[in-house]
Amino acid sequence: MPKIACCVAELSGDLLAAETLQTLKTQIPDLSLRGVTGPHLRAIGCETLADAESLSVSGITEAVLHVPRLWKLRQRLVREILMWKPDCFLGVDAPDFNLGLERKLREAGVPTFHYVSPTVWAWRPRRVKQVDRAVDGLFCLFPFEPAYYSNTSVRALFVGHPLADRLYPARDIREARRVLALNPDQTTVALVPGSRRHELDHMAGLIFEAARQLSEKNRSLQFVVPIAYPELRNVLVSLWEKTGNNLPVLWLDRQAPQAMQASDVALVASGTVTLEGMLVGCPMVVAYRFSAISVAIAKGILGLRVSWASFPNLLADEALVPEFLQNEAKPPVLAHAVQDLLDHPDRCQALRARYSELAGMLRCGSNRTVAAELAAAMGGASPGPNSNGR
Repeated sequence: MPKIACCVAELSGDLLAAETLQTLKTQIPDLSLRGVTGPHLRAIGCETLADAESLSVSGITEAVLHVPRLWKLRQRLVREILMWKPDCFLGVDAPDFNLGLERKLREAGVPTFHYVSPTVWAWRPRRVKQVDRAVDGLFCLFPFEPAYYSNTSVRALFVGHPLADRLYPARDIREARRVLALNPDQTTVALVPGSRRHELDHMAGLIFEAARQLSEKNRSLQFVVPIAYPELRNVLVSLWEKTGNNLPVLWLDRQAPQAMQASDVALVASGTVTLEGMLVGCPMVVAYRFSAISVAIAKGILGLRVSWASFPNLLADEALVPEFLQNEAKPPVLAHAVQDLLDHPDRCQALRARYSELAGMLRCGSNRTVAAELAAAMGGASPGPNSNGR
């Protein structure tokens, strides 16, 4: 019986792995799966060695506190996976945990694959060497990533981004508003202050104050705020009220892409939401503030070297989207930038056209490509060409 072991650390990786392995199971119906799972992997019949939530830690201090537990878990997984004798291993994202696990399995003779390149182009460039020691194949989401592995033995392949295969602009923005119970004829601004509590501490009040100042000059606006997790609702509502806002606002559970599909402009905290906004064709203004300690660590220890904070600018390598970082991110500046986009629909239309070009680069059927590569590694069809030229 063909076997694949796998490891995911959060819901997004769990969904990515489940979609890919379900595609592979249509080609190999008797495929057996086992590993660190979330609900999506379990739903397709993957046997659980550990729950993905056991790997979910954030922040430098918290990560350090969990090192002994995670080290013991990794040792156990190595033993149990090797006893099971899989045909190959697939790690999804979570490089701090997965690269060490993959290295041990590879040294024991298991072919290893990693889905989602570490952000070596942004910081921690030495991870290229870690990847080289840990994996046979690397599936990259962005077209510029394989070049970073050109001097390694890794077969680095650009496969496209799975979000690009799922997210598209609304065919009719007025209908998208109706679906969300918004006024279809009213100018709409999406406010996306982040998905983690520490982000909200830095960003939510800033973005909500910018919205209040924006509405003072433009009373016809309506706002929509997607809430990443239900437990953050009270935090966001409280911050909204503290800024003195009594404006029309729609609170949504998750649904950030749908909120931006229905909006004329979005004001967002930097992160994956900037990719989602690009894919659904929403002009945006991007802001972000880090703590002074985080900036010092990122630049001095982790080697931060990225030129852009938003994915549209990163992909285009030009300033398509206005970005305001650190001390530049002030409510009057953000409010002015949003109003400037609202006042220039021709500029927004040109931006949407450029978004469409960039999105097209990423729509490659990533899960099908990865499934085909895994099938080849298990003795199926020959894999495709290597994107880094070997």
